[in-house]
Amino acid sequence: MFSFYILLIIILIIIVIYTLPITIKICFNNYGSNFILNIYIYILRFIRIGFFDINYKRIDENDKMEMLLKIFGIKVLSMMVDAANLTIKDKKPVIKYKIHKAFFLKFPKKVEDKKMFSFHDIYRMSNLFYSNKKVIYETSLNIKKSIVIRIFNLNIKEGFNDAALTSILYGIINSMVYTIFVPIYCNIRFLNKPSISISPYFGRNIFESNFNCILDFRYGNIIVNSIKFIKNFKWR
Repeated sequence: MFSFYILLIIILIIIVIYTLPITIKICFNNYGSNFILNIYIYILRFIRIGFFDINYKRIDENDKMEMLLKIFGIKVLSMMVDAANLTIKDKKPVIKYKIHKAFFLKFPKKVEDKKMFSFHDIYRMSNLFYSNKKVIYETSLNIKKSIVIRIFNLNIKEGFNDAALTSILYGIINSMVYTIFVPIYCNIRFLNKPSISISPYFGRNIFESNFNCILDFRYGNIIVNSIKFIKNFKWR
């Protein structure tokens, strides 16, 4: 009898997790080459259960990226990547980087040796995505069916001292933004009218943007489609 109650509780928990709505709030801000990305995860729209932060900074000639993951207020992962400029190895362009990791609050930091990231790695990853494009497309369609976007705000400011370059960049940004946004708008339900503002500034060197998005979906849909995606994904 006791085992029956345990099984019943487990089934009820699974049903709640499957049907419970999850809310994700995405905030992105950039100033020049530096940017900050914050992702907040809520259940029932106000109980925050997770937080993911990426902070990218350019310091002198090196780039530094810091990542932080918290779940239920506990620091699960802290990572810092120090990346140097492009260099040449065996007549091929590569990027040197060093990773510092820390898992949980009391775990010691793990420092990895400096690695090399080449354009061959980019080519290999692009081939991996290309070979799985059908799986990625089908998974994205299934996930989009359960997504509801409550807030979508995008503001971009760009400009150069050269008016011609400002106009060219303005056209490129418009075409890129709306090429990405239109399929999203046509396939996902919006509760409020989205706001997109792209402003050119002539005679000023400026590139700033901020993005705010709040969306709802179901745990169950993500879990089921993630299992299908991992099962059908071709890793080689």
